[in-house]
Amino acid sequence: MLYALQDRIITAGDLAFDVDLDPHDLSAIPALEAADYAAEQRIVDLTIIRALAGDTLIYRPSPEEVEARWERVRATWQRAEDFEAFLTRWGLDGDDLRGLLYSRMVSERYIRRVAATHDVPAENEDFAPIYQKWIAEVRAKSPPRRAP
Repeated sequence: MLYALQDRIITAGDLAFDVDLDPHDLSAIPALEAADYAAEQRIVDLTIIRALAGDTLIYRPSPEEVEARWERVRATWQRAEDFEAFLTRWGLDGDDLRGLLYSRMVSERYIRRVAATHDVPAENEDFAPIYQKWIAEVRAKSPPRRAP
């Protein structure tokens, strides 16, 4: 299963990684953690959002924020060996994972900015229907192409 979004390809491996990482990297934004938000759709949506955010300074987390997120993720494994096995399974090292977390954080900051325009904090459950309506509109403007 492949999706093409502008210059980004989302592979079945990307989706599998996201599903594997998700229990260890819970977002503070309930709309992203909704049980009925399919992982496949979420990764496509976050890829679209990340492209919208680009390299805009206001969406960039600080190195300290990225490091704190990385530490929280790492702490979800009871044993350091299990965390290392996770990284090895995905062909990653700590810096690679930091980069992936950085991208998630950029997307979350973008979503928070959208929430602010609706005067509802993204961390509030009331933002979930606003997010779903907004992301559906965004998705319609940048539809992913499903590749064979």
